[in-house]
Amino acid sequence: MSPRPHARIAGAVCCAALAACAAPSRSEKGGLVPLAVPRELTAGALAPRRIALLVGIQGYDDPGWRPLRFPGADAASLAAVLRDPERGAFDEVEVVADRPTREEVRAALRRLAERSRDERDTVVVYFSTHGTLARDGAGVLRRYLVARDTRVSDVPGTGLSLDEIRSDFDRLRSRRKVLVLATCHSGSGKSLLPEDVRSELQGIKAGFFVRPIEEVSRASVVLSASDWGETAREDEKLGHDVYTHFLVEALRIGVDRNGDGAVTVFEAHDYARRLTYEWTEGRQRPTAESTEVGADAIVLAGRVSRRGRPELFSYAPRLEGFTVRVDGRPLGELPGGIAVDAGRHRVQVAKGGGPEVFEGWIRVDEGERVDLEHLVVAAPYRLEIVPSAGGLSFLDARSRRDVLGSVPAFGAAIAYDDWPRPGMSLRMDVAKSAGTSRVQLGARSADLRYSAFTAGASLPWRVTPASLGGACLLAGPRLSGLWLDRRVELAPPTQSWFMLSPGVLLGASVPVTKRVALGAEVHLDFTLARVDGENRSSGMGELLLGAAYKF
Repeated sequence: MSPRPHARIAGAVCCAALAACAAPSRSEKGGLVPLAVPRELTAGALAPRRIALLVGIQGYDDPGWRPLRFPGADAASLAAVLRDPERGAFDEVEVVADRPTREEVRAALRRLAERSRDERDTVVVYFSTHGTLARDGAGVLRRYLVARDTRVSDVPGTGLSLDEIRSDFDRLRSRRKVLVLATCHSGSGKSLLPEDVRSELQGIKAGFFVRPIEEVSRASVVLSASDWGETAREDEKLGHDVYTHFLVEALRIGVDRNGDGAVTVFEAHDYARRLTYEWTEGRQRPTAESTEVGADAIVLAGRVSRRGRPELFSYAPRLEGFTVRVDGRPLGELPGGIAVDAGRHRVQVAKGGGPEVFEGWIRVDEGERVDLEHLVVAAPYRLEIVPSAGGLSFLDARSRRDVLGSVPAFGAAIAYDDWPRPGMSLRMDVAKSAGTSRVQLGARSADLRYSAFTAGASLPWRVTPASLGGACLLAGPRLSGLWLDRRVELAPPTQSWFMLSPGVLLGASVPVTKRVALGAEVHLDFTLARVDGENRSSGMGELLLGAAYKF
């Protein structure tokens, strides 16, 4: 084991100080003596380190625990690829695989904490052993890992509490740390359960216990070989735990999804997750819990040598099984990540034929990583208010000449997107116009004072073609009401009409920011009015330009 960085610096300083004291000096008594410490030594000593602790336990003192075959081989294979200077290039890899006891494992964790003193360190902690469940002294269901001296009759007192392991793990100063659990708590495979817990499980009319609530700290990643309640399997043909085999393979062959020259923890996990799922025919689905802050990926193999392609990802349990579509094409299923080209893309996240939980345009740059869960949380800008201005007019020349010409109008609309179904909107609009105009009375024209008010409801479809770069098109049926009051100079008293008009809405909007868009709407309605004792049918049109603000 190489000396700790602080010890190396201290040794260099002490040697330099002794040399300086031994040399003759003409400086005054008590003066400072300059030291020349090589820059390479200090830079190397202070550089972030790559450290791993790999634990494989396959033999147990209590015959109640079934022996496992491959935890030692799992730890050894992972150690080999992490130590390989062409792959993991880890500075220190400690393997604890000779039937360690509970205290020996905890001592190894303490040694790891002493070695990792820099928040830039990369730390990997790996366990391959049995998992089990037991209720602690307060009756709370807890998860435990089985050490050599763990007793079936006293799991809380002799097992490795996963809560304590994660607490030790979370206290590591590093902000680039990964905990890998090649174990399960299902009662089969790499798991056994005490009799009282097994009996309790048999009385539950459900798939399994609700997963115990456990705290996850910031800036940590926890990988599990199987989902909660599933079986983690060893395989004779592979000679390893199934998940561990494919995780090691990902590091060995260099599964570099975004092409930046390095294999990150999630690139390796996604590869191992997919192949484990296929190998076990869907019976084992490895999981990942991530609380990493920012986009500083944890590199397990290789070295970042260039800016990679942008990535979209999510490991949030609530998005499991959702499909990610980019520019209309399904590119992947969550949890997991996908690489896309830099630039502007239309992204949709939905499950099966259900409603989209996110649909929108995003711009991504090279090397950027976008957590889709954050987009989904920020996505529900479904309500919008649209103040607008424009004009209204009868569509035929005779009505414009005899009833009312083209006049300005001011209005507003309110819309609720994705109702009554995804891709549709419920829109309510009003518009008002009042003032003076001119109409034709036989051979002469006359002044007209008028007041017009329209109100409508529509259910347009929203379409966002990829070729329009984010612009949204609207089209759908509309039902409106028009109230018109007019008084013509030198003519009979005020005339008023109310007309209920079916029609259509056509529109378009262009996003400016996430919340603001500029748009235009055209309303085309069929009208029927009685003018000067004569029934007239015509069309009424409105053109409104506005700015939408989304909530």
